[in-house]
Amino acid sequence: MAITIRDIEKHYYMIEELKALTESNVTTKALIKGGYLAVDLGKQLEAEKQKRQEAEMALAALEEKVQAFVSSQRALFQAVSAPVKASASDSNNKSAIVKAVR
Repeated sequence: MAITIRDIEKHYYMIEELKALTESNVTTKALIKGGYLAVDLGKQLEAEKQKRQEAEMALAALEEKVQAFVSSQRALFQAVSAPVKASASDSNNKSAIVKAVR
């Protein structure tokens, strides 16, 4: 197969780097190997993008759970520390609750 490269001097350094990267002394072989490398790297990039997107979604779900936990904990602390209006019948219940909590 023949490949014609016009203005080869414009691409000289890229071709030389590609030959070194592909460990090939022949320009045509280097170009073909470089093409396969580009395809493989493109597939790897897409797989990494997918992994990143999944990780970001998992992180967002965990952040929501943590926020819900903190909000619930704050509400619980406020409920426990709020003064309770006690009636005569509630005083027995309140002492039983306090003993259970301790």
